[in-house]
Order: sequence, then C-alpha cells, then structure tokens
Amino acid sequence: MMVKWLKQVGSATCNSTFLKSIQALTSQSSDSSTAFLPLFQHPKRTSLSMSLAYLNSESSSTHPDDIWALKWTSTNNLVSGCADGHIRVYDASQPSVPVYNLSTNPLAIASLSVSGDGRFALGASLDGMVVMVDVKEGRSVGRVESAREKVGGGSEIPAYACALHPSSSAYAYCGRSSKIIVKTISSDSLNGGSNEDDDEGNEQNGVSVGAGPLGGEGKVVDTGKGKFAMDINFSPDGRQIALSTENGHITVVDAESSSVVATYQSHAMAVRTISWSHDSQWLFSGSDDHRIVLHDIRAGSKTGSGGKGEGAVAILQGHQSWVLSVAAGPDGRLLGSAGADRQVRLWDIAQRTSVFSTTTAAPVWAFDWQPENVTSGSLGVGKMFATGGDEKKVMIYRAAGSV
Repeated sequence: MMVKWLKQVGSATCNSTFLKSIQALTSQSSDSSTAFLPLFQHPKRTSLSMSLAYLNSESSSTHPDDIWALKWTSTNNLVSGCADGHIRVYDASQPSVPVYNLSTNPLAIASLSVSGDGRFALGASLDGMVVMVDVKEGRSVGRVESAREKVGGGSEIPAYACALHPSSSAYAYCGRSSKIIVKTISSDSLNGGSNEDDDEGNEQNGVSVGAGPLGGEGKVVDTGKGKFAMDINFSPDGRQIALSTENGHITVVDAESSSVVATYQSHAMAVRTISWSHDSQWLFSGSDDHRIVLHDIRAGSKTGSGGKGEGAVAILQGHQSWVLSVAAGPDGRLLGSAGADRQVRLWDIAQRTSVFSTTTAAPVWAFDWQPENVTSGSLGVGKMFATGGDEKKVMIYRAAGSV
C-alpha cells in the first residue's frame, strides 16, 4: 500500500501526494492500559442475531484525486471532499455525475461537516482555509483563512478539522495545538450573501467570496491535551463539542460555557476520527492503534472533574491498520468504520462484534450513513451507507434485499 505523508500541515507547499496524517507528531502513551467495563449493553436496544449483507450497488464517476471526506445529508445529497481541493455534491439517487463541482479550496480538503437540515456544508483544507457551501444552490457563501486569523488576541491556529453546529448557528475548527476555535453564525448572515463582511475576498469559480457567515465573533477553548487536533464534532443536540488529538486524547467541551466536561485517554496513538451517537450520549473513536473505543459521555459530563477515563466502556477490534473513519448508525444499533487496511466494517454495538466486512481495492478515508430523516430516496433506517477513499469514487452500499 502506498503511504502518503503530510509533512507540513497548513503550509502552501503541501500537495495531494501528502497524507492527511501527522504520525510524525504521534507519541505513544507511557501507559497504554485502560480499564473497561466488562460489557456494554445499550439500554432498550437489542443485539443483532446474525451477520448482515450489504452490496456495493452504485458509485460516482472517478474523482481526479483521493476522497478524504464524505457526508450524507438529510436532503439525500452526498458531499465529498477531495484531495484536489474540490467539494462535489451528488444526488444519492443518481450518483454517477456530481450535481455541483465546486473549486472551493487551494489544497486538499481534510474535513467536512454538514448542517442538520442538509442545507450547508463546511470544509477545511490543508492550508487552513475554511469554506461554507450552500448545498442546495451549489455555491460558496463564505470562507476564512484561519492561518491568518487571530482569535481572542492569541496566535493563528490553521484549521485542519472543522465542525458545523447542527442548526448552523456556529462552527468550530482546530488544528495545530489542542485549542478549539468556536465562532457564531447569525441567521441574517446566512441569508444575506457571502462577501459583506470581508473587504479582501477570495476567488472561487471566478466569483469573489468573503467571510460572510463565517466572520462572526470567536472564542478560544484551550483543552491542553495535545500538539495537534485530528477531528472535531458537535454532538447532534448541539450542546457539546468533542475533540481528538495526535496523542490519543479525547476531550468533550460544553458548547455554551466552553468548560471541559470530560477527558479520556483510551488510545495509545493518534485518534483520527470520532462520531457521536444520534442521542448524543455515546462517543466512538477510531485510532492508529487499530482500535475503536466506545465512551459513555454521561459518565463524565456531570462530575465537574473531567471524568478522565471513566466513560470508556467497550473496545471493538478487527481492523489491521489505522482506523480512518467511524460513523454511528441512525438506528443506534450499528457502527460503521473504515480503515487504511482497505476494510469497511459494520459493528453490532450491543454485542461488540463485527457483523459485516468487505475489503476494497484501496484505503478508505470516509464513511457515512444515509440519515434517518432523509427527505426522499430512503430504503429504511440503517439500510444504506457510503464510503470514499483512494479508489477515488463515492461507493454506495445497500442492505441485501432492499429495494
């Protein structure tokens, strides 16, 4: 397998041959042992009694470069972030050709996030550019060069990962250091155009695009748990923000007060991916140590002492290399994962077992489920998911027997 290296995160000298990785910064924990509860059984949810079958039913046209990020919206659009700096929007019912192909970022897009209503997408690229896209209209509505932004009187923090609040009322990003930048988005700015708040502007498809809704007031949250942030996500209820770092730490922050409510060191190596359950009670993490860990956020969120380690309740093992993406299923029973070992897996959360796996032709960077509240084209909850990676295609899988 060809290994790519990201040698300069946020540098203009990066190109698509560099890995969206900072393993050079990764340090192993001096104590990799972690205590876990003997069994996790999600309340009111039954386990799956048999293995599942999913078929690769459709795929997109080939992208010019690797797909590093992928999201499935509630409007049944698939949004891909590619190493060529483009965000592409697909109709999931007819994914062969993109509905929109937007040249939004100068360098590879390492992170994507979408709003709960499926209207907006937020992307961050290796040079620190954060761009907001109107998925419905196929245009950029705002962009910020985070490498040139000083928030709260501090130093610049070039974005590597970004997260959009489910209600589109705020966004967050992180990168160098373990600090989180959180900025507000006003509803007026979302409806009022793209470049009113930015004198300089930037070019996208020949059109000047300024900060727009991304130019709101910001604050800095210092979690103090690492040299480089790998992933960030708002909880589905919008009340908490989860951050993972290169040294195996995971931190949960209260979105309103900015206080740290839980910290975990459940991994010995970089945590590249995190995903919330849809009830915002559980957090899944995937790491370079080949493991997936489930955290019960309720165990640490009310103590006021950080809850270090007390919320790690289960380990899922099966990947043979870095876990690059995890996504909680909309029905609460399944977890999807993808890795550098070219494997795509589904897990029965209650039983902590793999119930589906397939091996692809190349590493898989991104995995996402069709949302439960998709407005059209749904085959049922948990029946469809999509992946993207070094095969350069968006691949759609559906449960066997689904019509």
